[in-house]
This record gives sequence, C-alpha cells and structure tokens, in this order.
Amino acid sequence: MENQTTTVYPTPVNPLDKFLGIYAVFGSIMGVIMSYFGGDVNGERSEYLKFYCNEGLVLFLFGLGGAIIPFVGWAWDIFVFVCQIIAIVNACKGIAKPVLFFGTIRIIK
Repeated sequence: MENQTTTVYPTPVNPLDKFLGIYAVFGSIMGVIMSYFGGDVNGERSEYLKFYCNEGLVLFLFGLGGAIIPFVGWAWDIFVFVCQIIAIVNACKGIAKPVLFFGTIRIIK
C-alpha cells in the first residue's frame, strides 16, 4: 500500500483557487471544466487547482458507475458523495490530500 502524501502549500492558497477547487470537486464535469480554464492566472494554473480538478474529474467518473448498477450503485454513490465531502473539507483547509484510493489516479497532470 502506498503512502498518501499530503501537500501543504507554504504560502496561503489564493481564495479564488480554494473556491474553484471546491467547485471542481462538487460541480461535476462542468465544475471541472470551468475551474480548470477559469483558474488561469497570467497564463498559468496553480498546482493546487490542477490537483482538485483531477480529484473532481476522478470522483465524477467513479460516480457514473453508480448510475449503471441498480442496487449496489446507490451504496457506491453514497460512498463517492462522502469522498466528495472529504475532498471539499480538505480544499477549504488549503491542503492537497488525496481522497482514499481515488487520489492515486491521475488524469490531469
């Protein structure tokens, strides 16, 4: 089992990046798209925002699995929702901590 790394940024995280990180995790696919392209400051995106856009995309894709499977899917969707809440709390604190086993998957680099 791999160690989950927690990245605490030395400088205070920009409040806009915190908001967009929360929106990316909870706003489904549209939230990921708007946060990824809306968080562009002077031609660069922060690593913090890239991390939470990736978390939001991974959680969204795994949440789709619950829509396909009838009864087990409900429990799966509740689990993904709890993971979203954990990710939102971490985004509010300004730390980039991977959520359970979803955090090890990287789509956006």
